[in-house]
Amino acid sequence: MAGGPIDLDAFDSGCVAQAEVERQRIETLANAEKQRLIAEANGRAEGVRLEGTAEAEIILKKGEAEAKAMNVKAEAFQEYNQAAVLDKLLTGLPEIVRALATPLANVDRITIVSTGDGDSAGINKLTGDITKMAAQAPALFEALSGMSVTELLSKIRLIGDKAPKSKSPPALEES
Repeated sequence: MAGGPIDLDAFDSGCVAQAEVERQRIETLANAEKQRLIAEANGRAEGVRLEGTAEAEIILKKGEAEAKAMNVKAEAFQEYNQAAVLDKLLTGLPEIVRALATPLANVDRITIVSTGDGDSAGINKLTGDITKMAAQAPALFEALSGMSVTELLSKIRLIGDKAPKSKSPPALEES
């Protein structure tokens, strides 16, 4: 071998120094990766937080808009007085009766066999049945709407004239 003896202490201290430098380099890289992951996680969390806040705000705005629309409808219904409601209901009754009678329009021929039993036989029976169908329209209306036609009709005098009527002045006597 050429050269002199190898100083093992110097070799060991050089290796230890080199290992220490490598350890510090690895720790620095690990800390940098840790910080990068933390920053990424914080960014994702902030994004989720902002998205949730935006969605909550959208839901709140939708709810407020729906509430305003309901208030507008409620005000409109308050202004839509009883006369208008009654008019709408009563104008709908002929349509109900028409719907009940429509199947009869498709009948080509009716053969009536009468046993001569007075008003409940023959053509009288047919017209009586049609009249009974028409008479059921108010009951059908009441079942569908939950409003009593009789009660609505009894209030007709109150519609549009909620103030009590004043008595007419006494008539002047002619001499």
